[in-house]
Formats: sequence, structure tokens, C-alpha cells
Amino acid sequence: MFTEWRDAGERKFLMDMDGFELVSLLCSRLCHDLVSPVGAVTNGLEVLADETDAEMQDMAMRLITQSAERAAHRLQFARLAYGSSGGPDGNVDMGEAKKVTSTVLEDQKVKLNWLCDLGVVGRLPAKLLANAAFLCAESLPRGGSLSASLSQQNGETRIEITTTGPMVRPLDGMEQIINGDMAIASLAPRAAQAYYTGLIARLMGGNLCILLKPEQMSLHGTFAI
Repeated sequence: MFTEWRDAGERKFLMDMDGFELVSLLCSRLCHDLVSPVGAVTNGLEVLADETDAEMQDMAMRLITQSAERAAHRLQFARLAYGSSGGPDGNVDMGEAKKVTSTVLEDQKVKLNWLCDLGVVGRLPAKLLANAAFLCAESLPRGGSLSASLSQQNGETRIEITTTGPMVRPLDGMEQIINGDMAIASLAPRAAQAYYTGLIARLMGGNLCILLKPEQMSLHGTFAI
């Protein structure tokens, strides 16, 4: 996604079209995630401005509060999943990663079972776990439960996400998207997270494998980082 060249001995990088498309898709995805809760806040404020009935005002305040919390949860997760948490060579506090991931999954009625007792990990493993968990949670339109496991031993990282619910509906072509077998230009914004998750896995020296069963789906892989 980046082309390297040298100018007067200095290393420089130029983003190629695939990198540009991926950034655009992730921005579109983030905007899509925020439109609904932010729009609900706006609607609630309009009701407060026009409504004199105390009960309706209370309902509007609850709508505003709940929607503002959802927007905050999405932004906190986006900083972990897409942002520079930990810096280029930094570590991520897994206690904070658990809190951020848990709250955003609760908004989707998915209960998180966090199976990681590590205090801090590198930013790539932390991002892979968070993105894979969110990706799997989206396959549960009626809610359910999700376990997220990360372990590190002998220089390897092992990640496994398992979802269970009354309906499991993974993204169409998710395996091909995660493996990078579909052109970025052909993807919709909803597929951006799957591609990005697979990209992180490849940067870590491995791939995510998908196992789909009735009412259950899992993503797992072993990585060199």
C-alpha cells in the first residue's frame, strides 16, 4: 500500500491507490457508525426545544444521554481499532482495551468474555483482537455472546474469537476479504473492517482462519509477533 523511494538519502513513502481506498473506506465506516447516535442526539435536542410536556422532556433527555454514550463508545473503540494507540512501537493496556471493547459490544447486545490476563501487549496484537472481536460481533444481528482470547508464548501470539447466538450472519465473502483476495476498490464501507483486520494479521506474519457452524462462528490464528 506504500511505495518507498529515497530523496537526498531520506526515506519517503507514497500512498498507493489501495492505501487511499482503504483510508476512505474506514472513514466512511466510522461516519456510518456515528451518524445514527449523533442524529439521535440532534433529534432529542429538537424535542427539548419544542416540547413542554415533562414526560416527553424526560424521554428526550434519556435519548440524548443514551445516544451520546453510544457515540462516545464508538469513538473510543475507533481510537483503539484504527488509531495510533500505543504509538508506532508502543504497547496497549489490555485492561483498557477490554473496557473499550466490552462497552461497544454491549451496545450491540453482545456479552464479552475476555480471556486475556496480559497487562500490556504490542499495538498490533491489541488491534487485531479488538477488530476481530467487533467483526465477529457484527455477525450476531440478534445478539449473543463472544469470547476473545489472546495469549503469547515463545515469541508467538495466539488469537481466537468465538461467537455464539441465535442467528449467525457473517459478512458476505468475509473469508476472501480477510485474506485480501478481493480488490479494495470493489468493497463497500461495511467490509472495510474485515479487510483491515486481515491486513493487521498479515502484518503480524499470519492469517485468520474462519470456522462457521450453526449458531457459532470463530476466527483464530497464530502469529509471529
